[in-house]
Amino acid sequence: MRAPRPLPLPHPLAAFVGAALLTYAGPALAADLAAPLSAPGIMLQSDQPVPATISPTAGLPAPRTLAEFVLLAERSHPRLVAARAAIEAARGQAVQARLYPNPVIAGASPQIAGPESQWSGFVTQDLVTAGKLRLSQQAALRKVQQAEYDLIRARFDVLRDVRQTYYGLLVAQRRVQIYQLLLDIAKRSYDIGTALAEAGEGTKADVLFWSIERDRAEVRLINSSVYIETGRRQLAAAIGLPRADVGEIEADLFQKIPWFDLKTLQEEIVRANARPRAAEAKIAQAQWALERAVVQPIPNINVLGGYQRQVGPAQEQGLVQVMMQVPIFDRNQGNIRTARADIATSRADLRTIELDLATQAAQAVATYRVAQRQADWYEQSILPKARETLQLTQQLYARGEVTFLSLLQAQKILTETELAFVESQADRWTGAVAIADLLQLEQFPPTGDAPAVVPPPSGGPEALPPRDPNAGPPPIAEPVARPAPVPLPTP
Repeated sequence: MRAPRPLPLPHPLAAFVGAALLTYAGPALAADLAAPLSAPGIMLQSDQPVPATISPTAGLPAPRTLAEFVLLAERSHPRLVAARAAIEAARGQAVQARLYPNPVIAGASPQIAGPESQWSGFVTQDLVTAGKLRLSQQAALRKVQQAEYDLIRARFDVLRDVRQTYYGLLVAQRRVQIYQLLLDIAKRSYDIGTALAEAGEGTKADVLFWSIERDRAEVRLINSSVYIETGRRQLAAAIGLPRADVGEIEADLFQKIPWFDLKTLQEEIVRANARPRAAEAKIAQAQWALERAVVQPIPNINVLGGYQRQVGPAQEQGLVQVMMQVPIFDRNQGNIRTARADIATSRADLRTIELDLATQAAQAVATYRVAQRQADWYEQSILPKARETLQLTQQLYARGEVTFLSLLQAQKILTETELAFVESQADRWTGAVAIADLLQLEQFPPTGDAPAVVPPPSGGPEALPPRDPNAGPPPIAEPVARPAPVPLPTP
């Protein structure tokens, strides 16, 4: 049975394995294994030793941007440290698999005393046949490949958590601003309602109503502040530094993100993601294990050579012995059968992973598209209408044509619409993070040259001009104060 072709190893870890194969397996096989990865977008960080912990102030005294948090995570996260250690352990197993059995040196005396005492020394060595060591090392090298792809996957898992937590904290910051505005509106409404009641234009029930609205707004603001603090702690934990101090972060929450084609995206994910590559390496390992199981019945040869001397009368003689097992009963039938089943299982696992990635891609795209459409509708249609409604209500209120309650309602509608707009941004970034994680994108947010990017559908609110990266967040409507009430004349 012909040995399966080995899978290519990723750069830069191919250098080590390539050197080992050049020593043990010859230049042809080493060239095959040292070939670069065929799937783009998969990058490995340097495998130089890194400290298990790092000071949060090392190199980045006050991290505020996503890139700075990612850099800290790549330096210090224990999951990456463990993944790098797993690669080193797999390398050690690959080296050990090719090592030749040690010889045995022994001395003996069939007759230790008397005039015919004898002394002998001999060396035995097992001669491994049928390329068993080479096949064992090839199977071990596939484990090295799996560990390397596991490192890639672990790194993007960390990036996903950092990105998701970062934008979750950014949404929380924006939410606090809106809740603060709602509290300002509620406080001003309470003050005006109290003044109206004192002037005889309102009732105590109105004052109690505004008091309830003020207390509710204050509770929401306090709760949103709690989410700020917990979000900062979660971000610190996501970078592997749970005791690091995290302050206010900087990013454009409303930045435009490309539109993705689902079918093309699923194909690109299967091609670029490290999970299918690790499954392919596992298939190759099972194939090499089968080859190793097939040659196992071929017996190794045990060779003994020695020297024996008899003291008196003096006599010298050489010793030679050759032994081997005869594979009559045990021809490794069970292990061969198991190895073939392992190949089938590994191939099924690869197919399962591909289906799982396709399902995850569909779910991520659904979340992203719905949130993107909702955010675009808010930005292009709903928010302008709410702002225009508030402006008209302000004008009517200034002319005395509507009550203060109508103005307050218009202010609350606009502010709550702003809050719903921010919540849609949170869902949009959740979907974008999931897509970038499946595609294993180094750059985030995704840009127009990312895989599977297509123009947005025409005619919908998502067909918006690119957002100016230097522009600040959309303005939030400020509460409008009513002039002080005029006291009624005393009858």
